[in-house]
Amino acid sequence: MSIAIYRSALIPTEGFIHGFPERGGGVSTGLRSSLNLGKRWGDDAENVDANRRILAAQVGYDPAQLVATRHVHGTAVWRVGEPLAADAEFDGLVCDRPGPVLGAFAADCIPLVFAEPQARVCGAAHAGWRGTVNGVAANVVARMVECGARADHIRVALGPSIGPCCFEVGPEVVAEFRAKLGEVPGLVVKGPAKDHIDLRVATRTILERAGVVHIDDAPPCTRCHPDRFFSYRRDGQAGGVHMGFIGLV
Repeated sequence: MSIAIYRSALIPTEGFIHGFPERGGGVSTGLRSSLNLGKRWGDDAENVDANRRILAAQVGYDPAQLVATRHVHGTAVWRVGEPLAADAEFDGLVCDRPGPVLGAFAADCIPLVFAEPQARVCGAAHAGWRGTVNGVAANVVARMVECGARADHIRVALGPSIGPCCFEVGPEVVAEFRAKLGEVPGLVVKGPAKDHIDLRVATRTILERAGVVHIDDAPPCTRCHPDRFFSYRRDGQAGGVHMGFIGLV
């Protein structure tokens, strides 16, 4: 069984591999059926390793090339190759050399991939609402610029993640987004009970303010498609985890 991989037409196929695997084609069971790629929520580590090998074989990289760090809903960004502590926690990664495949885990949060074809720099990020509002995407852009990229050349794709249709939040979350971003059209969506936040609008706003102009911000909603995607809002920690990935080739 092959894996369906959601890809963005904005990310060049020449010089990069990237994608956002859907949930089918793996060996995990239950609500994690079947291509669970994350270990933190209790799946058998052997299942996760097998799933990662299945993905790597289909895409065409060695599983040992995968580079990922522990996510903490923060904004820190690691440049691959810099000294790294064993317990390091980064929600963003950047790389300017072929070989490493950057992974960003998510299950409703936004997995983002970044590509700068001219400077040959790539990046990946995990962005929950805290990481989004505090600017993890802008921090990835800044670190890519340190590697020689130009912000207006960077292409960013948002992976499958919870949409404004389903992301109901409390008033304190709405207040934080408004305090950080101002009154952005479409950011707050009225719901039947509580307001909803459109994380895609927030992410685009942050990226544009960082100088990015090439943005694919229309991925499918994870919660709305149980046949294709895991969703923390829908299944909790009994469910699985996706991984967006990108690498230079």
